[in-house]
Amino acid sequence: MAAPRCSFTAAFVLLCAVAGVGGAASNDTCAYAEWALEDALLEDGLCAHVFASGLDKPRGIWPVHGSGCVLVLERGRGRIVALHDDDGDGRADATSVIATQPGVNHGLAVHGGYVYASSDTTVWRWPYRAGQRTTSPDSVKEVVVRDMNADGRGGAPGGHTTRTLAFDANGKLYVSVGSYSNVDADSHRSRIRRFALTTNTDNAVPVGGFDFQNDGELFADGLRNEVGLAFDKRGVLWGVENGADNLHRADLGGDIHDEHPAEELNAFREDDVGKHWGYPYCWTQFGTDLAGPGVGAAKGTVWAWPSFVNDGVHTDAWCRANTVPPRVAMQAHSAPLGLAFYSHESALTRCPSGQNNKTALPANMDGDAFVGYHGSWNRSPPTGHKVVRVPMTSAGDVEGGNVADVTPIDVMKNGKGEGARWANGLRPVDVRFDACGRLLVSDDGPGGYVVMITGAGGNGTDGGRARVGGKGATDPTPGLATSGAPRRLRFRALAFVVALALVSNDVRRVLA
Repeated sequence: MAAPRCSFTAAFVLLCAVAGVGGAASNDTCAYAEWALEDALLEDGLCAHVFASGLDKPRGIWPVHGSGCVLVLERGRGRIVALHDDDGDGRADATSVIATQPGVNHGLAVHGGYVYASSDTTVWRWPYRAGQRTTSPDSVKEVVVRDMNADGRGGAPGGHTTRTLAFDANGKLYVSVGSYSNVDADSHRSRIRRFALTTNTDNAVPVGGFDFQNDGELFADGLRNEVGLAFDKRGVLWGVENGADNLHRADLGGDIHDEHPAEELNAFREDDVGKHWGYPYCWTQFGTDLAGPGVGAAKGTVWAWPSFVNDGVHTDAWCRANTVPPRVAMQAHSAPLGLAFYSHESALTRCPSGQNNKTALPANMDGDAFVGYHGSWNRSPPTGHKVVRVPMTSAGDVEGGNVADVTPIDVMKNGKGEGARWANGLRPVDVRFDACGRLLVSDDGPGGYVVMITGAGGNGTDGGRARVGGKGATDPTPGLATSGAPRRLRFRALAFVVALALVSNDVRRVLA
């Protein structure tokens, strides 16, 4: 009788494992476990799954509250598409083309009955209604801002080509333009400009659009490439800055580019309108490895760029006295491209009844800033390729206060191997919260993902690791999931039947 007992015990253990009885919390506590993002390592209490895949270099994303769809700007196809989750299963199951325009490459926003998108030269808009599934004709397209790449001292030809868009509560449009080169001679193009755009009159936009240089207010100066822009709950605009490359400064240690300059999280308060944030004359310290006058200097210390430090004006002292310092100094070369602030209260009030109970991010993350790191190209070892969060106080400032004391927390990163880069090539770009408090992340890597990060209902995620989901990279239609039951679910059902058969057989043998 010994053999049957052993067989019975093994089969019972298998049955319990398949059924999810007992043991540590696993990815099964996630609401969308069947679609889990492969190799993702998550902060405890969070889950991640593939909302859509097969998109062509998705960049800007915009969840449309109340419609169940997510707008995505496909850089590779020059168009805006809507991803619809009609059955509410956490996956896009229909795609609509909303607008097409060759050259649109990043910026995306919805405001006042229009959808806005940008190329390196122009901001356009099209009439848009929530839930729309038809393509807008060219005849309704309007130019909102023009000549963003005009040459001359005020122009912006070439260089960084993305133009991020943001609207404040008063309908003013903010447009960010990055530098022409790694380190320009001055900051004439590295700025955020603000436009007094309203949407409650027939003449909200001048015929032919606003001229970028002449009609836009200089809102913030000296920003090398402020790609991510977002307003916090108090209406303050924040941005994430991509620092320069190849930093060598002899008196501070020579080649110090691996750890410097820091990427930055900046706050643009109304009291600081028109001020200078440092580029190209100044840079922010990240590591504590500096030599000479840098020995003992703390993270967040501002220094002069080597090509300006001896020009008689832009010294270290000048930089510290004449520029606005960042609120957070982030790992050099992380390449932050997306920024969003979480409002747990908003998720509770705007989400359809019941949905937010399991999928909203935890309440203790309320007000925090979430940043998408696109990842490095010239750092050894590579860094970035993840999503992080910066805890914020109830007063709307970063926890810790002093920039030297603030370290972002990893939310989602590669969990396979030691490197930052994902096997699937995932590179986070934009980050946005939907009405249910779920964080959407675009990825312009080869998978063309839109990833959704959700709460795990307070049950954790097996130490934070989300395992292989099922359909992620195998969808035949861009942005859509294949039909039928998930492969992982079918496997578990089959395994359950086998285990149950083994147990039943052993029970009969014991009773015999």
